[in-house]
Amino acid sequence: MTKSRTTPRATIQLRGPSASGARRAVAASRRVGVLTLPVVMLLAACTVEEPALLTVQVTRTSVTSTVTATGSLRAISEQKLGLVDAGKLVELNVTVGQQVEPGQVLARIDDFDAFQELESAIGQLAGEQAALARAREGHHVDAVADDVEHARRVLRATEERAEAIDKANASAVHEAERRLGLDEEILEEAKAGADHCDDDTSRGAGREGEAGAGDWGVVVPASARCERTDESDPEVQAAERQVRASKAALAQAGEKERVDHTQHELAIANARRDLGAAENEAEAVRGERPRIIDERAAVVGQMQAEVDRAQRARDETVLRSPVGGKVATINGVVGELIGAGSGTTALAPGGTVPLPDTNTGVSSAESGGGAGGGPGGSAFIVLDNVNTFQMVAPFAEADAARLELHQQVEVTFDAVPDLVRVGTVISIAPTGRDIQGVMSYDATIVLDELDPRLEDGQTAAVQVVVDKRDDVLVVPNAALLQSGQTGVVTVVDRDGAHRQVQVELGLAGDSVTQVISGLEKGQEVVVAQPE
Repeated sequence: MTKSRTTPRATIQLRGPSASGARRAVAASRRVGVLTLPVVMLLAACTVEEPALLTVQVTRTSVTSTVTATGSLRAISEQKLGLVDAGKLVELNVTVGQQVEPGQVLARIDDFDAFQELESAIGQLAGEQAALARAREGHHVDAVADDVEHARRVLRATEERAEAIDKANASAVHEAERRLGLDEEILEEAKAGADHCDDDTSRGAGREGEAGAGDWGVVVPASARCERTDESDPEVQAAERQVRASKAALAQAGEKERVDHTQHELAIANARRDLGAAENEAEAVRGERPRIIDERAAVVGQMQAEVDRAQRARDETVLRSPVGGKVATINGVVGELIGAGSGTTALAPGGTVPLPDTNTGVSSAESGGGAGGGPGGSAFIVLDNVNTFQMVAPFAEADAARLELHQQVEVTFDAVPDLVRVGTVISIAPTGRDIQGVMSYDATIVLDELDPRLEDGQTAAVQVVVDKRDDVLVVPNAALLQSGQTGVVTVVDRDGAHRQVQVELGLAGDSVTQVISGLEKGQEVVVAQPE
C-alpha cells in the first residue's frame, strides 16, 4: 500500500504598508508567470521583529550557598560515640545511666596542638586576604599609575630645564659675539690713534736726513719710526689682549652650549625611556589585574580550606551527644589516652570506679576495658534508648570540605514530599572513596526530629547551608560568564546600547552570585540571548 505524501506549504503573512506592496508584487509576478522569491523573502524579512532580550535589574538580596547529597535512612536504638583523633582525655561530663540531650558536651580531649594549628592557619589566611584586598582595591595599579605620572613630570621638568639652559647658553654666545665685536672696534680705533706718522711724514719729507740723524750719524726712515710707535702703543696692546680674551670667551660659550645641548638630549631621551617603561608596566598591570585577583582569590580559598580543616580538627576534640538518650557505657577516665577504642577503662554506673575485668573480676584503674571484655567494647561512649534515624550521605570532595561537625541540615524524603526534618552532622569520614569516578567523603547525619511516616530504608536528601551573605549586590548566574573570581556581564544602558562589563565576584549561590564591584543597583543586565 502506498501512502500519499503531502508536502507542507510555508505561508508568510505580511501586514502593514510594506505588506500591501508585497502582495501587489506577488500578484504581478503571478500574472507574468514568474515568482520572484528573493524579493518576497526580502520583504518578509523586513517585517519580522527581533525578539526582545530577557533582562533583569541588579538588586540587593541574600546569597545562600548549599551542598546536597542523598542516602538511605537507618533506624537506630543505640548510638556508639567516639572521637575522631586520639588524645588525652581532660574532661568527662557525664556518668553511666545519665540522660543526655542532643548537643550536650560529653567529653573533651587536649586541644593544644589543634589550637596552635588553627591559629597558624588563621594568620596565613589573614595575610592572603589582605593581599587579595590590595589587588581588588587596585593599590598596585595606583602605584604604577603614580610611577607614570612621576615619569611624565620628570620628562617635562627635564625638557623645561634643557630649554631654559639652551636659551641661557644662546644668550651667552650672543653676548660674547657682541663683546668681541666691540673689542675689535676699540682695537681698530686704538690703532688709528697711534698711527700719526702720515701727517708728520708729509710735513718733514724735505728734511728726512736731518731728522733721522742721530748722534751716531744713522739715518732712520720715517716709516720705521711709525711702525715701532704702532706696536709699542699701550692702548693698542691692551685692545689686542681684550680681543684675544673675547675670542676665548666666545669659544668657551660655544663649547658650553654644545656640551649642555648634548647632555640635555641624552637626559630627555632617558626620561622618555623611563616614561615608556612606566606606561608599559602600567598597561601590563591593568591587563593582568583580573588574573592577579583570581590567583589571590584561589590562594585565599586554599587558606580558608586550611582554616576550616584546622577548625574541624579542634571541634573534634569535643564530643557532643548527637541525639537524646541514656549513657549506657563509658570506656575511659580523665588522663587516659583515648583513641581507636584501645587502652580505655569501663566505668561503673553513677561514678568513676572502673568496672571489674570480665576475665579476672578485679576492679583496677589500670585495667583496660576496651582491650578486655568490658561492656562498652571499643566505643568510648554508648547511648541507649535513642530511637531515631541516621543516614550516611557521600559528599563530593569540594562539598565535603565545607561541612562542619554539629552542623544543622535539612532532610527531605522522596516518600513524604511535604516533610522537612532537621538533622545534625555527627561525623565526617577522614578518608574518601571513589564513587563513579568522583572522590567522595561520607558524612553521618542523625535526625533531630521524627515523624511517624518515616520508615527504615527510605531515600532521603540532605541540604546543608555552608555559607550565606545578607544584603549584597547580586546578579543571576545565567547573566554571568564566570572565570574564577571575575566575570563578564552584558549591561543594557538607558539608550538601549549594550556593553560588556567586567565584574569582581564574591559568593556563588545556587541561583545568584554576589557582585563585589563593577555594577550598581538598578542596572539592567542581559540574562539570556534569544534563540
